[in-house]
Amino acid sequence: MGVFNKITATFQESRQFLKRSLEEYVMFSSEAKYLTLTKKMVLLLCQQAESRVEQLKSLKPHSEEGLIATIEYNKIQVQLHFTPEKIILNEDCLEGELRLLKPPEFETESIVYRYLIAGWKTFLGGKLPNEALPKEVRIENNKIYYTLPRNQLQLLDDLFYSLENGSALITNLKQGELTIETSVALSWNNFKLQNLLQLLNFK
Repeated sequence: MGVFNKITATFQESRQFLKRSLEEYVMFSSEAKYLTLTKKMVLLLCQQAESRVEQLKSLKPHSEEGLIATIEYNKIQVQLHFTPEKIILNEDCLEGELRLLKPPEFETESIVYRYLIAGWKTFLGGKLPNEALPKEVRIENNKIYYTLPRNQLQLLDDLFYSLENGSALITNLKQGELTIETSVALSWNNFKLQNLLQLLNFK
């Protein structure tokens, strides 16, 4: 076997190993133009989010649909049950759309804050005014729209870097698995496999 053939064979074996290592985290169907992040991958992403976002105390998949997030701010805990619905890939940012599955729930040990929460629910109907939110986030009815710099979600770049700017990803999170539908067929060759393994802390 020539040197070039040996190098090619080694490279192909390496890619096969990477694919096998990733299959318990990512599955895809090129015919149906969608891929699925398994429960194991979703749990890992939740753990990474918890470690990176100071006010996020807990993020867990719901047993049926979506995610449950617990956020703590000024001694008040807010529980949000939501599901991701859409992500648009732009050159320098991501635009996302989440849907609240239930109204936010609030808990606090402070009696004063309990009165404030009760008043807020009574007089504002439990709705958060958009002026109180970061400029990257807005709420309309039960939908939350957000914009993030593209480099903040490394996983999406590793999975979808080959898609054109303006591409929309339709997302659906059921029973802990996140299905992402794309506008074009994908294969393992479209993914940055080495980057994915590093992201998943493989050695």
